[in-house]
Order: sequence, then C-alpha cells, then structure tokens
Amino acid sequence: MHRYTLILFSALFSALVLFAGFNALVDPFGITGAPDIPGVTARETRTYEDGGRVHVGDQLLRGGQTSILLGSSRVVDGFPHPPENWPGGLYNAGMRGTNMYELTRAMVLAARDPALKCVVVGLDPDEFGTHGKAKATYWLSALVDGHRDLALARVSLSPSTFGASLQTLADNLGGGSARRPWQDLYEPGVQQGRFESGTRGIYGYYQSYQYDTERVAFFEAAIEALTQDGVQVIGFIHPIHAWRENVIFRADRQDDYFQLRRDLANVFARHAQAEPAQGCVEGGAAVLFDFSGFQSPATVASPGQPGRVLHPTFYEPSHYLPHIGQAMVDVMVGGTPSLEVEDRSNFGHRLTPQTVDESEAAILDRRAVWLATPNGVEADAFVDAVIESGLPAERTAPQFLNDEDWRELRSELSRIAPASDRR
Repeated sequence: MHRYTLILFSALFSALVLFAGFNALVDPFGITGAPDIPGVTARETRTYEDGGRVHVGDQLLRGGQTSILLGSSRVVDGFPHPPENWPGGLYNAGMRGTNMYELTRAMVLAARDPALKCVVVGLDPDEFGTHGKAKATYWLSALVDGHRDLALARVSLSPSTFGASLQTLADNLGGGSARRPWQDLYEPGVQQGRFESGTRGIYGYYQSYQYDTERVAFFEAAIEALTQDGVQVIGFIHPIHAWRENVIFRADRQDDYFQLRRDLANVFARHAQAEPAQGCVEGGAAVLFDFSGFQSPATVASPGQPGRVLHPTFYEPSHYLPHIGQAMVDVMVGGTPSLEVEDRSNFGHRLTPQTVDESEAAILDRRAVWLATPNGVEADAFVDAVIESGLPAERTAPQFLNDEDWRELRSELSRIAPASDRR
C-alpha cells in the first residue's frame, strides 16, 4: 500500500512539474524570460490580451521605467507602444478592462522603484463604478502582493495560463493573432454597426451605473503617497465618442459624471503643491487634464453606411486611435497636437477647481451644438429607439472595497521608495 501511495504521489508531482514547465516554457504572458522559438512561441499574442495584468505587473516590479502610462484598453489600443515625445520615455502599461482598484495598486507597485519619476493615468466614469474590482488574471499577477516569485508560481500552475499557452501555440503554428489592428476588421459599413452596438450596450451599462466615491478616496491615498515621495501624478480624462458620451446624459447619469469631474479636480488640487523629484509636465506634483466632453476628435461623424471610409479618430465609440493618444501626450508636455480635425488647438484643457464650472458649461454647449448636427440627430434618434425597445439594465452585483483592500493598500504604500532616493 505504501508503495502504491508513493507511486501515485510521484506521478502527480511529475505531472504538476510538467504542467508548470510547459507554461513557463511557452510563457504566454511574457514574464519568465524563456527563449522565443520561431514559429512556435515567438509571437506572444496573449501578452496584451488576457495576460495584460500579469505582463504589466511583472514589468513594473522589474522597474527601470522613469514614466509609466496606466489605464484601460483605451490606453492599450489608443496610444503608441511607446508614445513619442515624452521626456525620458513613457512605458505603455495599459491593461484591458481595468478599474480604479487595479490601477491604484499598479501605481503603488511601480513607485517602489526609485527610478520612477512620473505616473500618467487615464480616467473616466468606468474606473469609478461598482461593476467590478479586478479581473481574473489580476489574482495571478505581481500586482496582488508585489512578490515576483509567488506570481511566477501562480502563473505557472494556473489552468488559465495553460489555456493561454495552447492558444499561443495555435496562433504561432496557424498564423492567427489575438488582436489585429481594429481597422483591418471592418469591411465597408461594418464600423457603423460597431458604433450602434457599442451605444446600445453602454446604455444598458449606464442604466445600472453606481458612482463609488470610496474608489476616489482609494485613488487619492495613492496620489498622496506618491507625490509626497517625489513622484509626479498626471491624470487625464479620456475622450469618448459623442455617440457614447451622449448616452451618459440619456441614461440620466450626468450628475454622477459632473460630480466625478469635480471630485477629481479637487483631489489633484489638494496634492499639487508637493515637490516632485523631477516633474515631466508643468503644473505641480499632481496635474489633471481633460480631453472629454464632446471635444473635436469625438464629434467627427460616425462612419455611416456602406461606401463610407473608416472613421479617422475612433475604432468605435469607446476607443480612440493611437494618433489621438499621441496628440494627448503632445498636449500634456506643452506641444501642439497634430490633429486633422477642426479646433485642434482647443483639444485638451487643465481641469482644476477654478475651471470646473466653466468646463461643465462648455460641455453642455458643445453637446447642444453636436446634437443639432445631422450626426447628432441620428445618434440621439438611435438612443430613442434603444429606450423604446425596453433594453434592460446590465445586472451585475456591485463590488465595493472592503477593509482588507485598504489594509493591503496601506501595506504597499509603506514600501514606496522615498523622495530622497529619487533625486
């Protein structure tokens, strides 16, 4: 009996070692440093897909970046890799489907590195809603506890990694890819369908949207710690296409939208007076830019029916093209954006407690102007049809931050490199 038990456990252990070894060798998330095998594993198609959090967490823990860019898929798809013209370089650390819980933890993990000077983070209502707290691969990554060895073990032993490993092999051997440029996905007329389906889906989302002020406080705790320890924090509110931004108003969430903008303006203002070790942009230790609110790139008419060219500024209502992201970088560093749209010199503004009232009035004015255009009339009529169809609200259980989340954050804040090490 003892012999059979020993054989069984030996077989199970061997299978576990082979399982982990296979995942480590294929390395679908780009963290183990395994050599790339041409035609087998060289194309890491999962790195910025389901493994984005694993890859980014590992890169932040390795350190060496002077500036990092954090945000959702809008950052992954809407900025170059890396963006140009940023002093000292800017690492694109975007992760798909993020929220403020994950972004805050990523900021704090990155700030352990004394080489870090600036954190740039994309913001919008999605990050501050209660729809979610963390995606599945977050719990595998180094973002959880800041321990690379434990993250490597979690990743190697995860069935999710095994699935990504198989998909990586299939992508390499079969020539497929996890993500092609979005423009290549659209035949004539198809992109208009994405504008319509995206607008329909976001209406259901905003019907059940709950603004969570505790996530603002969670974010502010990180801003306070980073700025006190010499890191400049630069926030920017994402542009979203007018087709989507209009839904915020039609779903009666404009009060939450404007309150979030006020809260963010106050948060950044409270910490602007700290002394960054070496700031990347002008304006103090905490600076907030606003690219939202029916500004020029977001009001370019939707693609229309078959025969129209692809949209010049957006993939679909939620995601802008990389040249828009680059234009935002240009504005933040004090340059002029190279945009082929009207009023390009009026793209992007500093948002402060002193300018927030004027900003709100300008948003309402720009929305009214857009609604009077043929495309605005078409978009608003489409929302009317969605409402009349009785589209149900998106039903997801709200996820709130808890005491353990705060304890973990405070523990990680104590591990940030001090300002004296950054000079």
